[in-house]
Amino acid sequence: MESKAKYDSLQPRFLHYRSHYKIFLVLLLVLSGLILSFWGHRITQDRWTIVYNQYLNELWISGAYFFAFINFYFFCLKSRLNRSIQIYPTHIKIHRGVHSEDVLFAEIKSVGFVYWSIFYFKMNNGKKHYFSSSLERIDYVWDGLQAARPDIASIEEFNSFRMKLVQYDHHQKRKEWFFRHKVIDILNWIVIPLSFLMITYFIQTREIIVHQHSVYLFRLFMYSMLILLVTTFMYSFVLKKFIFDIRLKFQMHSSPDDKVRDIEFEGIVLRRSKILQTVTVTFIFSLVGHSEMNLFSLTKIRDDLSVFNLKQGQTLVVDNRYNCLLCKYPVRDGDVMIFGQGTIGQIMATEGDMVGKISQDTTGRVIASEEIQEVPKGYVAIKLVNQNEILMVKVEDLIGKIQR
Repeated sequence: MESKAKYDSLQPRFLHYRSHYKIFLVLLLVLSGLILSFWGHRITQDRWTIVYNQYLNELWISGAYFFAFINFYFFCLKSRLNRSIQIYPTHIKIHRGVHSEDVLFAEIKSVGFVYWSIFYFKMNNGKKHYFSSSLERIDYVWDGLQAARPDIASIEEFNSFRMKLVQYDHHQKRKEWFFRHKVIDILNWIVIPLSFLMITYFIQTREIIVHQHSVYLFRLFMYSMLILLVTTFMYSFVLKKFIFDIRLKFQMHSSPDDKVRDIEFEGIVLRRSKILQTVTVTFIFSLVGHSEMNLFSLTKIRDDLSVFNLKQGQTLVVDNRYNCLLCKYPVRDGDVMIFGQGTIGQIMATEGDMVGKISQDTTGRVIASEEIQEVPKGYVAIKLVNQNEILMVKVEDLIGKIQR
């Protein structure tokens, strides 16, 4: 009884996992709902086979997103939403909901480092307990280990990794300032993306015909989100590695116990970096719209199309600008097109032209066809892979031209 009273006598430090993980979960759920709503709408409008053939690339992207989301939730988020840690002089107590577990410093066999701020305690019984900067003030766990078990590593190893943990802890805290600068953040995440969608739509639809508006806008939206996320990550990484980490290192070298953040300095730097991000994002958006990058997609050949010099399994670029007759990018005879439910064929004639089957006798003489017909208005004549069948296809069903 005396040992237990001593065991829990000191007021423990209570560490929680960061609140922005709940925000991550909410955002991912909202995005999942939007994606499911989009596919639900498409499936109710057309049969599943049509949706599958027309939107194969988008289906793969959506499937990859849900696969990543499910794994991220079960292997990362779930354990952080209901977990906390108490630190005592002789042990740490890990809380998982209503359950808790004591980890004695004396029973730690070794310490292992994974990458970044992730490390683990390997116990005498072989069990491993993992920790990272997703836990607030993770350096307290490391300080507790150093005080209780100075023999587990050299003082240089302790101090070096302690510096990294404090740097990552500050980096994670700065993530809570993600939308701190409201005017600039609204400009970056709402005004500029919406302006990009509207201006690009207005300019591009004056030169091309958009048959599938939902797919067109979906691609523009994905481009805008990808650009925003990439630039945000880039600036966050640069600021951490080349400004905040270096400043903290000098600060802790002069005073090892001084881990306090310079809030005013960080606020000024982050605000200026967001202004610079606004300029960067605007430039990249302009580049995407000017190059019409959003009007290209990828497709994979599922069948043998050697008659069109296309190999089975080959991944090709589809230029979705070529889907009309009287526009800036008209289709022409000889173009290899993808149309309808993902079918590939070659244009033989456009509206008003005469088409028909031409055969030869055994001596090589051309025999006049009895199936000559005029291509109707709003249609193109397309030769399929069997070379004998010519199909009349509505211009609205053209998706794009295969780029060789």
